[in-house]
Order: sequence, then structure tokens, then C-alpha cells
Amino acid sequence: MSSDSKRAWRDIILQMTASVMIPLTIAGMGLYYTRWQQNVNDLKTMIDLVSDDRVERQKYGVAMFEYLLKNDKVPVEFVAAQLEYANNASDPQLLSAMERALTKAAEQNASVQAVFTEAVARLPSRIFVNVMNEQQRACFSKLLMSLKDNDEALITVPSISLSKWDGKVNEIRAMKDEDVAKAETIATWLRGLGFEIEVVNLTNRWSGAKKVRPNTFEIWFGDKDLPPACTGKQTAASTN
Repeated sequence: MSSDSKRAWRDIILQMTASVMIPLTIAGMGLYYTRWQQNVNDLKTMIDLVSDDRVERQKYGVAMFEYLLKNDKVPVEFVAAQLEYANNASDPQLLSAMERALTKAAEQNASVQAVFTEAVARLPSRIFVNVMNEQQRACFSKLLMSLKDNDEALITVPSISLSKWDGKVNEIRAMKDEDVAKAETIATWLRGLGFEIEVVNLTNRWSGAKKVRPNTFEIWFGDKDLPPACTGKQTAASTN
């Protein structure tokens, strides 16, 4: 076969390949765009439902949120934004509902847990405070007011509850290994206000810890003297 004939056959093959590949490429791009547009529409619908004032529509939104999570259709940025919205919503039950949806989705899709952890890490740390008496309750409220603006903005305290236990020291309890460093940071803020507190990791000490949302902590007041900031007494260092 002459070189001209070979070249001609090569050109024919290239043309045939192009005639097949170009339609396939266009079809593939069209399918990708269609799916992308559908994902965007689904996210928009979910956001509209969750942010609706009507409880019934919020429930549909949370259910849709769970479905989209199970199918890897909610980027971490959207998860973080939705949790932040729920965290500041007038309905206190919305955040819990969305957290339950995340937990259920994580049971079927392992990648959701990583998204959940990353998204929650962007929220203020949630601290449940347990005190033995009203004096300790007032003390912690005063300590909160004494925190620096940038420190206070990084935590939220849903409740300060009366609880009895036999502890002799004040504790901040972390529920996850990865949250221990943050617990140390919060403890450092409080120690700077004269509040003595120890960090305790419950990850392997309490079976219920694995069910608790990441970036969640408990502070337990023990049978210990209140810090000078709460009693009005000055330390020797502060008077010099």
C-alpha cells in the first residue's frame, strides 16, 4: 500500500473517530450539566423548606437534607451554613433535628461523618454547664461576661443546670478525642479568669459520648471555692 493510501485511510479513521466522539462528548457534557443543575435545584429547595416558618415544611426540608446527605449531594459549606442557620434560628428544635438527620445519614454513608465533623467545627463550641447551687450558677454567668469578646464569640452555652455529683474539682469534659485540644483552649480562657478547671476526656470512659455531637462539652462545678472574680475577693497578686 502506497504512502498516499495509508494517509488516506488514517484521515478516514480520524474522521470516523471524531464523528463518534464529538456527539458522545456533547451528550456527556449535557448529562453532567443536567445533573449539576438538578443538584443545585435540590439544594435550593431544601434550603427554602428548612428556612420556612411553617413547622411542617421544615420537617420536609430536614428529611430532604438527610436524603441529599446520604447521596453525597450536600457540600460541607452547605452543611456548615445550614447548621449555623439552625443554631441561630428562633426554633430551638431545628438544630437538633438537623443533627439527627446528619447522624442518620452518617450511619449509611461514612463520608457524611467527616463532613459533619468539619461543619460542626466551624460553629461556636457548645457547652452545657452543670452547677451544684445558685451561687455557682451566678458565678459562671459572671465568668462568661468577663470573657474577651473574641473568646465569647467562639462558645455558646445552651443551659446552666442544677446537678448533684460528688466531684471535688471543676471539670470540662470532652466527648471526642479530637475535641480535647479545644477543651484545653476553653479551660485556658477560664483559668485566666481565676477559675480552676481540669480537662477530662470521656471518649473511652462513657459509652454515650459517641452519640454526642462533635464540638460539644460539659462543665461540671465541683465542691471547690469559687474564684475571686465571683466572690469579690482580691488575690495577693492583684493587690500588689
